[in-house]
Parts: sequence; structure tokens; C-alpha cells
Amino acid sequence: MSRSAAAVAALAAVAALAALAAAPGSRGRAAAGAGAAADTEPVLRVPFVPGERLEYEVKFGLFRVGHATMQVAGIDTVRGVPSYHVVFAINGRAIFYSMSDTLESWFSVENLTSRRFVQNNNENGSLYVHHYEIHPDLGYFVQDGKDSLPTTSHPLDDASFFYFARSIPLQVGSTYSFDRYFKPDRNPVTLTVLGEDSVDTPAGRFAAIAIRPVFKSRGLFAEGGRAEVYLAADSTRIPVLVRSHMVVGSLTMSLKSRGTSP
Repeated sequence: MSRSAAAVAALAAVAALAALAAAPGSRGRAAAGAGAAADTEPVLRVPFVPGERLEYEVKFGLFRVGHATMQVAGIDTVRGVPSYHVVFAINGRAIFYSMSDTLESWFSVENLTSRRFVQNNNENGSLYVHHYEIHPDLGYFVQDGKDSLPTTSHPLDDASFFYFARSIPLQVGSTYSFDRYFKPDRNPVTLTVLGEDSVDTPAGRFAAIAIRPVFKSRGLFAEGGRAEVYLAADSTRIPVLVRSHMVVGSLTMSLKSRGTSP
């Protein structure tokens, strides 16, 4: 595989595998000696609002290979439950390779548990679409309208990870362990709070909290990986930088702009 193709393949991994599976309203387990677990109460106050839009540039080493957006498209109703609708889109192009991936998630306004999750991936013209209807109250999810499989009691999916991570208290030096990913065999997942730092992005310099998510899967956040997510150390907690160190090079997703539409 060429360096360019490897870069865009890594971008696909960012979109498809950004899953720190956790949920409020149920308890996360802090590692021994690592501090208190995440808040056990339902999260009603969140640092994001409908209309929020974040834009990123994606680079492999020194080369720009794509762009990404994260947005809160609005509040919809899913089976009678008011739910945030968020969209994570990433596009990349390199020699002999192109991709356009979109993840959409609907999660409860009351407690952030996932209700619906859609993956729409187009890689080199090959389209892959998966649709999940998640029923946390009944304990199962339906994949592509036909397969019913068990889920966790307070599930989150790949796209809603970033929004959950922005909503919980984080203590430097702590490692948190959760059994909340909507596919139970991917649990547990862990979140380690590495420290505080200042990072430079096209949108400016930010004081940030560095975290390292790890879960049972292949990809950027797999066990033994060296990926970090930097959240703004202010009331917004926006992801300002995602960085991964790989054998073939370094991948970064840096905040380019942020705003709120009506």
C-alpha cells in the first residue's frame, strides 16, 4: 500500500472506529487508584446545542488528505423520544483511492442513550450502508431491519462518542472503564485522561485535555494503540485535535472552524 492510500485508509478508521462506548445514567468503573468514576446521574446539561458545526482538516504527516465535519443537526423524535441528531462526515482522496464516510446518530436528550445509528460509507465507489435501531428499554438492537441482537442497558454508538466525552467530568491521571458500547462484545472500553496541554490548530491555539480511548477492536483506538483526542479545556469541551501515531506515519484531524447555525 502506498503512503497516500495508507493515509486515507487511516481516515476511514477514524470515522468508523471512533467508539468510546459509554453512557450517562449508569456507572463507569474507575481503575484502582485512578480517581472517581463518571457521574452516575442522567446528563441534562450538555456543552453543545442544536446547530453547532465543527470543521476539521485531515493531514497525513505534512500532507492534507481530506476534511471532516461534526454537527448537531437538530432534535428529532425517535419512537416518541426527543433525540439529538448528530452527523459526522469525513472525506479523503489520495492516489487511486477516495472515500466519503458519514455516521449519523440519534441519542436521547434526557440521558444521551443511543436510539438510532446509521453508517454510510463510500470507498472507491463501493457503497456500504448499515442501519441500527437501538432499543435500550427492551435490551436489543435491530441491524438493517432484520437481525435482532442484545444491547447494553445504556448504549452509545460510534458517532455519539464525542458528544458523550464532552459531557462528563474528567480527572487528570484517571482511567475509566465502561461496558456501554451498543455491541456488547466490544466491551469494556477505557478512557485514560493523559493530562493538560496547549495545542495549535488552524482555528487557533487551545488549552486542552488529552484523553486516550481504547476498545476491543482493530483500528486507531485498538488496544496497544497510540491515539489521543484533545478536548478544549473550557465549557465547550469541543474536540480540537485527534492525533494517531502509526507505523506508516502520523495522522491528525485539526479544528479549522466552529460555529452555530440557526
